[in-house]
Amino acid sequence: MEAFISLSPTSENVRVYPANWSKQSKSKGKGHTVRCIRRRRSESGAADGEVVSALEVGNVDSIEKVYRIITEHMKMGEINQKACECLKCYFQGNERLDEDQPTQAITLYNQALTTARDHNNKQTTPKLPLGTILMKRATAYLRRAANHRKLLRILVRDLTDTVPSASTIKILYQTSSTHPALAPSIFQRLIQDSKLQQTKFRQIRYRHDMYEFALLHAAQDSLQATQLLPTNGKAWLLAGQCLAELRKLKESNQYYERALELDPSLEKEMKGVLERNRKSQEFIEVAKASGFSGDTLRLALDVAA
Repeated sequence: MEAFISLSPTSENVRVYPANWSKQSKSKGKGHTVRCIRRRRSESGAADGEVVSALEVGNVDSIEKVYRIITEHMKMGEINQKACECLKCYFQGNERLDEDQPTQAITLYNQALTTARDHNNKQTTPKLPLGTILMKRATAYLRRAANHRKLLRILVRDLTDTVPSASTIKILYQTSSTHPALAPSIFQRLIQDSKLQQTKFRQIRYRHDMYEFALLHAAQDSLQATQLLPTNGKAWLLAGQCLAELRKLKESNQYYERALELDPSLEKEMKGVLERNRKSQEFIEVAKASGFSGDTLRLALDVAA
């Protein structure tokens, strides 16, 4: 639907409706089936008069096919090539995201957004779906953040394995005291282990910074999407999720509540998110009471989440 609405030369002449077919289409492809109906204009000027012609096109699964339907089948004139380029990048980004390739998806969404902003600044209608593209890019950044967190947890476990326990340190101390000849080699080993731990800790800090960087981008995109799509409940839900990941739990709850006000059908999808935020807040308070603060607190929360 977005492709037809955005690519139509004049949105006043085109109406796009989703439909559920009562029977299976003859097309065996994976794309959508599109039925194009041309009507005469009524006396009032509305395009709801007598049907002049109708055709059905199956397996519509690319921008190129939408372009062909509008220009060749519906003969609506030329399409802005920038709009076509934008939507092509957008849908390719969706494919990469479905394939769990968030970095490639983000690159494509960046291209789509650049083209969309340029197009919307120059064209009055039709506008390209900036808000929708921002929501998708925010989702891709969330996926990238999740991948960073997986690697972060692996690094933390690896670091933990290299840190000797208190009992091990005690044994090494007793051994070096009882057998002074072994002390130099024991101390040398501890120095080497310490250098290794420092390297691993730097890797952890880098990965954690990348994780938070991705979350900040996701939050920025999702919040901007709520401004462009103020009545879209899913945009507010996504913003709430991004804020929750950033531990902005009070703000997250406000966005969740607004999402539910706009779209009550999201209630099932949102089941438990407010409770999850409440538990996260309790966890933060316990961590603070235990002496965690600043970067250490954020790292502990992100690894344990």
